[in-house]
Parts: sequence; structure tokens; C-alpha cells
Amino acid sequence: MENSNEELETEEILSENQQEQDTAINDHFYLAYKPYDFSITWDWKHSIFARVGFMHDDMYHPFIKHIKSTARKQKMRILHLSTEMIQDDYQDKDVINLYDFELLPTEEGLNELEDTRLKWVQLYLKMICYINGKDRSNFIPQMKYYRNEEGPLAGYLRAIDEMPISTDKSILLRHLEKLQEIKWGVKYNDNNGITDFLYHIKGSTFNEKLESFFLGAWTIMNVHYARDFNDENMDSLLTLIQLSKNFIYPSLDETARLIIEEIVLLLANLTMITLDEVLIQPEHALFIQSPQLFPNHYPQVSHMFYGIEYSPDFNLRSMIPDLKPLIPNEAVFRSKVILNDGKEFVKKVFLAIET
Repeated sequence: MENSNEELETEEILSENQQEQDTAINDHFYLAYKPYDFSITWDWKHSIFARVGFMHDDMYHPFIKHIKSTARKQKMRILHLSTEMIQDDYQDKDVINLYDFELLPTEEGLNELEDTRLKWVQLYLKMICYINGKDRSNFIPQMKYYRNEEGPLAGYLRAIDEMPISTDKSILLRHLEKLQEIKWGVKYNDNNGITDFLYHIKGSTFNEKLESFFLGAWTIMNVHYARDFNDENMDSLLTLIQLSKNFIYPSLDETARLIIEEIVLLLANLTMITLDEVLIQPEHALFIQSPQLFPNHYPQVSHMFYGIEYSPDFNLRSMIPDLKPLIPNEAVFRSKVILNDGKEFVKKVFLAIET
């Protein structure tokens, strides 16, 4: 590799000898390695590298424990969403009201943020229509909002409030009430005081889980934009999402898949530098685990670890025909932002896990 590509490889792939010589090992976020050859570190502060995907159906894989413990060492605040009950004990609960942020106007000049807020609101309404099997033109009233005085959600709240009493109005109000009380568990780390937020994506039906996922993800968007970069416990964030095969399954219809994919893409965008604040690094990383390639594909992720050989929508042998069976804690690493002789980087590696 030459020039910038060589610099990327040097930045991301460190030889074992370099590891041994490095006296500040805690400064690196190690993801995987190949014995006596190289190690892979996660340059999560760089928006090009900030999104990692993991295709695996084991929700309690030791790789996840490693990701969380290393993130704490990096002084990152973890925002953990999972379709499974998260086993970490939490000492407290927090209730987030989305109205607190979404009803406020966007600061003047932040056009990209305003567009982002509109995308979340429009996707929310699309999801509500899908869940209830409704046509939007007949279900959601038209609205007008005053951009300099309020957020885009406010216009829809006012329009719905002005609807005559009907079954549709009652349905919409029941959904909107959930925006005012989104519950998270809070975990305190005794070593340095860094806090984890834990959110359980739950529901007895797929539609209930989909809405729960959306609300948790929308909360993360609020936390991202409302945080104080001068607060050392808030300046660096890791969004960790685990979606199980009870939520991501092959028979999902096209609309449901598009909604999930758009949610993940909006979360991935939080790791990017926006035009509104070019000089401010987002310092927000995304790690997402799914039992399928969906929704764990480019551009949502920049690095991908395939921890299982087959999924309902992907066969590793289509990428590596002579692949030998993966042993425990082994995976294939693929990156489109690290190049090897002009080609995307694809290697079998061992995942970094706690010993």
C-alpha cells in the first residue's frame, strides 16, 4: 500500500512486536489479532472507523464483555440496547422524556441538525403507520410548525391534539404518551465513575419490539446532541446494539426491514462529523451485533466481524471459498476502509476476549 492507505494500515494494524513495546497498552482499543502476525485496534475517535459490526447469534459472547470493559477503560459512556435482558446489574433507573428535547427549536444555523430531527420524526410516523396497518394520508394529520419557535415534533402534536375524537386519535395519543417515559437502567463503574445506560428492547410481538427499539434509538440521538462536551463522562459515547434472532429473522417484510435499516443508519450518522459543527469531533462510536448480515452491512458499519459461517442471508464461503471452519472466538474480519494491495482487507482473526 502507498501513501494514505499505508497510513491507515499503520494506524489500524499493529504488529505483535509493537504491542510488546507499547507501554501504554490501555491507550488502545484492541478488537482482534492473528498470532505472531498482527493485531487490530479500533480507532473509534476517527469517524471513518467508528462503526463496527459483529455477525453472531450468541448474545452473551465474550467479545461483547471485552468491548464493554475496554470502552470503560477508554472512559466512554456506554449506551447499551439489547433485545435480551442485559445481565449487568444496575444500581439505578433513569427516565428520559423525549419531549424535553424534541419540542425545543433548533439553534439558528444548524440546518443539518434540523434535517436530522425531521428524519427521526418522519420515520417515527412511518413506523406508527406500519404497526397499526394504516395509510398515512388517512391516519396522520397534516401539520405546520414554527421552525424558529419549536421542533418538528411539536407541529404533529398540535395537529393530533386538534383532531376530533376518534379511534385514530386515541391510537396516536397512546403512542405519543410513550415518548414521555423511556426507562433506562444505570450502572456505575466503581473504578472511575463512568456510567452505563442499559435499555431492554422488549415486547410480546414484533411490532412492540420494533417500537421499543425505535424509542431507545431516538433517545440516543437526544443524548448525543444534548450532551455537554465539557463533561468528561459524556464527551465520548459508545452505542452498543444487540439484536437477537427473535427480532431479526428472515421473514421480515420489506417495510419492517427498511424501518430497522433506517434506524441503524441514523444511529451510524451520529458517528460522523456534521457540516454544522465541522470543528467538533463527534467522539461517538457504534458497535452493532446481529445474527444476520442485515442490518450489519455497509455503509452502516466500517469494519465487520463474521463470527459465524452461515446466516439466513449470508454465506462466508461466498467471500472466502476455501475457508476452514471457524473455531470458538475466531472470526473473519473485513474492512472497506483498510486496504491491502489496493483491495479491501479480509483476514481470519481471533477475537479479543477477556481472559
